[in-house]
Amino acid sequence: MRKTFHERLDEIKEDLINMGSLIQDTVNNSLQALATGNVEQAKKVIASDNKIDEYDVMIEEKCMWLQAEHQPVARDLRLIHSIYLIVIYLERIGDICVSICKLVVRLYEREKQPISKPILDILIEMGNIIKSILDKALKAFKNKDVKLASKLEQIDHTVDELQKSLYKELYSSKVMDEEYIKMVTNVSLASRYIERIGDNAVNIGVRVIYYLTGDFKAIHGEY
Repeated sequence: MRKTFHERLDEIKEDLINMGSLIQDTVNNSLQALATGNVEQAKKVIASDNKIDEYDVMIEEKCMWLQAEHQPVARDLRLIHSIYLIVIYLERIGDICVSICKLVVRLYEREKQPISKPILDILIEMGNIIKSILDKALKAFKNKDVKLASKLEQIDHTVDELQKSLYKELYSSKVMDEEYIKMVTNVSLASRYIERIGDNAVNIGVRVIYYLTGDFKAIHGEY
């Protein structure tokens, strides 16, 4: 029996939810590896990135064929287009997690350079917030919740403030030898990666708003 348009669309939505769950696990594992210096856990995240890429290709192909065969309009078209873009954001988050884990390997296996507790505490707090943003973004998609999606950018501002605190902590040291400069470089990279995960999660929320409302203001950052 041939599946109807909406049955196939529901299947794609389910694929996206499953990909989102995989990304959440990947984010959790990469941030845990960073917090604990667990090199083996970091290497597992790096090795598992191909699963995310497989979802990316599969969902893109399904969206393309569904759109070509049925030429949907209005809300259905917005949904398919939004799913395609959300998949891109999720795949980017997966790539960022790989970058975090490569940094963990570099810090704790090659350079043997652990991060001091005050700085690590800020990174962990940033990580907890971006995990919350990602969770809310995916819930907003699954539950068709415009109000929840609209709150994400405001939450993300907290990450920016924490990053400023991190830089103050990093540059407050009176000792600026070669090893410390290396540590500052790596921690700055880690904070930037975490921030970018948050940015991509906010972008998912923006696409949810557009899909549900059809309002182009959402895409141009007016929410």
